[in-house]
Amino acid sequence: MAGDNERIKLALELLGTGLYPVIEQEMKAVYQDSWIDRAKESFRNSPLTSQPEGDAIRWDAHSTLLILWDHWNSVFRNRFTPLERSFVGELREYRNRWAHQSQINTDDTLRILDTAARLLSAAGARKEAQQLQKERDQLLYQILQYQEQVIVDSPDNRRERLRDAIVFLVCGIVIDLGIFFSYGTGGLAILFAIFVTAVFVFLAYQRWVTPDKPSYGAHECTNCGKIIYGESCPYCSETTVNT
Repeated sequence: MAGDNERIKLALELLGTGLYPVIEQEMKAVYQDSWIDRAKESFRNSPLTSQPEGDAIRWDAHSTLLILWDHWNSVFRNRFTPLERSFVGELREYRNRWAHQSQINTDDTLRILDTAARLLSAAGARKEAQQLQKERDQLLYQILQYQEQVIVDSPDNRRERLRDAIVFLVCGIVIDLGIFFSYGTGGLAILFAIFVTAVFVFLAYQRWVTPDKPSYGAHECTNCGKIIYGESCPYCSETTVNT
């Protein structure tokens, strides 16, 4: 799906900026003034990094995730849970695939956005987490729209609409015949038959051109958390109007 690569790039950028503060805080607490040197030790065993010389560190997604993983037991295990450690491992794998231009599909992109948002939220980077949550929800909406269009364009859906349109036309013809048999072919009967024909032709046309859309059912709004029954949330719309 178009835009997946841009979303992954954004997620990696936000991981770098969002995780750096907690890494600096926790590494300083354990290693004091030597935390930079201890952090750079992680890069010596990694063939997938090109860090600058000296004390500087390029704080990108690779650096932050690698340091989190490499210093987990000594620094970060008291700050994060084992679940967050699994997030780090998963994101490292996806980052390496992306760096090597391996194929990452839309489902993987959705997973990356969600996992990165959860990790950032656990790290206290709420601004970055909310931005990725918004991207995740937008991508999920695009996926649902695509799946909906597939259902609408399916042969079964078309056959069902054609069947219903034919039923409307047949009903109109039967009613017209009943009018003529009951009231003859006088002027009023003809006008009434024309009216009935127009109504059922309109219904048949509307049925053919208006495909059935999947029912959303009761679900939770990803924005406000309230239970809604349609595609759009009336509570969020009401809040927007009031503001």
